Amino acid sequence: MARKKTEVKTVTASSEPAIKPVRLDLPADVHRLLRLVAAHADQSMASYAREALARSLRDEAKRRGIKP
Repeated sequence: MARKKTEVKTVTASSEPAIKPVRLDLPADVHRLLRLVAAHADQSMASYAREALARSLRDEAKRRGIKP
């Protein structure tokens, strides 16, 4: 029988993923609007929501004078 190899596997250096997940619960009417607007923009709902939230947060941070 062949023996099991006892090689040490190297772990990659990425300790944090580049994207952090966030759960967002939406009311039914807002979900419907997101679906319609994302379809009109020819994007997925998740992609459109990410871009819209990022844009809104950057505008709000600029308005409040917060530097990222």
